[in-house]
Amino acid sequence: MNVEHDLVRAYFEANGFWVRSSKKTLANYKKSVLPLFEIFNSSNTGTNSDISFRLFTGDLTKIRTACICLLGWEDSAFSNELLSSDAKLIKFFRKEVDSQRIEASCSQMLNPTKENFLILVVPALPKAESKSIELFDSLKESGVCGVITLSSILENLLRNTSANIETNDNSVYHLLKLLKAYGLATEPQLDIFVK
Repeated sequence: MNVEHDLVRAYFEANGFWVRSSKKTLANYKKSVLPLFEIFNSSNTGTNSDISFRLFTGDLTKIRTACICLLGWEDSAFSNELLSSDAKLIKFFRKEVDSQRIEASCSQMLNPTKENFLILVVPALPKAESKSIELFDSLKESGVCGVITLSSILENLLRNTSANIETNDNSVYHLLKLLKAYGLATEPQLDIFVK
């Protein structure tokens, strides 16, 4: 069970997308391929070309179809210590993300095309704006069209999960419901007023 995989799938489904995940393996590739999702939302008119590189939930209405690659904690060498060092985080991304790995990951699609809008889900981004810009330029060179963080995904799911909802046997929603019911998770915006 890959929890991050389930979170990403639940997030895009909760935001109106049809989600298909690929599980094809590539035998002759040195690094492991990133988990891949193909998303589609028929109610969105098309993928807007002027969408920002750093994506948030509000930007999803500008996307009709995309490929999502997940660079998560479980599929990489990411660790807690990287959260406190922009330099280490940049080094991590340079090691983990390159155009060959992105291309190999996207080849898992049923109908791979060069025109696909590729979103990379990342564990974190640098805190310094200059380091984020440096990272974004590097990711663009690798073929990535946009990034969204796991923390943004979790915040959105937590905000939209009630402790009283029916989970319909979805383990992601069940876990979030339990965290809220026991007071272990709160909505992030409300925390800024408590001091």
